[in-house]
Amino acid sequence: MKAPALLLAGSLLLSAAAATHQPTAEAGTSGAAAATPVLSVDSTLETFHDSSTNPCPPDRLNIDGPVRAFEDQNHLIHLITAIPIGSAYQWTGSVAAFTANPRTAVLDCTPVMVSYDESDPVTPDEIELFDQKTFLEGLYFKSPTIYGYGHEDYYATRLDPIPSGCDDSTDPDDHGNACWYSAVAVWKAQVSGSHLTFGKVGTPPNHIAIYPRVQYPGNENTPENGWVGYGAPSNLIRGRNAGTLDGYTYMFVYTSAGDDPAQQPLGVCLFRSNDPTNRTSWRGWNGDTANPQFTQVMGNPYEVSTNTGCKVVAPTMFKQPVRSVVYHKPSGYFIAFYRAADGVRYSTSTDLVNWNASKLLVAGDINVTNYQSVVDFDGGDFGDDNFDRLYDNGRSYLFLRHQLAGGHSSLVRQKLSVDNYPADTPSVG
Repeated sequence: MKAPALLLAGSLLLSAAAATHQPTAEAGTSGAAAATPVLSVDSTLETFHDSSTNPCPPDRLNIDGPVRAFEDQNHLIHLITAIPIGSAYQWTGSVAAFTANPRTAVLDCTPVMVSYDESDPVTPDEIELFDQKTFLEGLYFKSPTIYGYGHEDYYATRLDPIPSGCDDSTDPDDHGNACWYSAVAVWKAQVSGSHLTFGKVGTPPNHIAIYPRVQYPGNENTPENGWVGYGAPSNLIRGRNAGTLDGYTYMFVYTSAGDDPAQQPLGVCLFRSNDPTNRTSWRGWNGDTANPQFTQVMGNPYEVSTNTGCKVVAPTMFKQPVRSVVYHKPSGYFIAFYRAADGVRYSTSTDLVNWNASKLLVAGDINVTNYQSVVDFDGGDFGDDNFDRLYDNGRSYLFLRHQLAGGHSSLVRQKLSVDNYPADTPSVG
């Protein structure tokens, strides 16, 4: 049953009704005659995971990233998420196991990825290696290999002692810089059974797909909030031209408040690859909304010195990372999900660069609307191994992280529906 509003944790009102204003383009018009999809969430809030139950000691399994799914060559679904220490865990199962309430998909208590050893001292030379804590946030499956795209970050606050001017958040009177430097790293695992073991695709720093624009500018030149560089990648999504697959894969990355606004404004940049198994294949959008081209190479700044900043997409709307993008075939629209000040919003586009005005999907603050991700478990068998389609047959879910007391978190989900189109029969394309 769909409900216009429901009350959730923290007495925050979650609105399932979309805003009623007519869509207008953020950057040009989206250009399609079909009606834009109107979404709503079901009133039932399901708890998929609760870290306070301590299911895999000693790790807390506290959610610290969006969930990502893929279906392997044996038709087993893997749902993966990151935790704060830079490790990743997975649930595995069938469509029925993932759509049951409570879910019967199995949590694997052995991490599938370990990117950071807290007992190993951090040294300044790791800046140039881009080899610190990495959060797995994007997946691309090409049998029998799964590629994981992750947010890699260097914090000078992990040095011992902490450098002057860097804030470790333990002193309320210290408002120093975060000393934060980020890139998009690529890891991979061979799929031979249910468990996965991810490793870097190359020797650092040759495992990075999207490097920062500039070399680390020094602790005193990093921002108080945010990072220098690029991170928080979206899921990977297949591109389309007038509904037909265009042979490319696309990914949004977020550039935080950590760079020169004249050279690199805050927002999301769109990158395209003709082969996501090749980390060097990614090219950034050139900013042309009428005739989009993808030519920007974001190379290693320690080899090329400085990169040209990438063009941000819909900058007045996407002020936070675009965490999830799916394609709705009946309407011909891509749907992007992101967090704004009032909650989770979604926007629609036919070309990934021109986006219609957003609509509110779930209202609430960051404690109940973070790390939004959409997975339709009808996918997986039709060339969409990475679940980038929205079919709307009762197996589509919006996943969110809820912050709990005592530093714990839960992974919750609600069924997601397209209200103004009939359900889409799963198919190739």
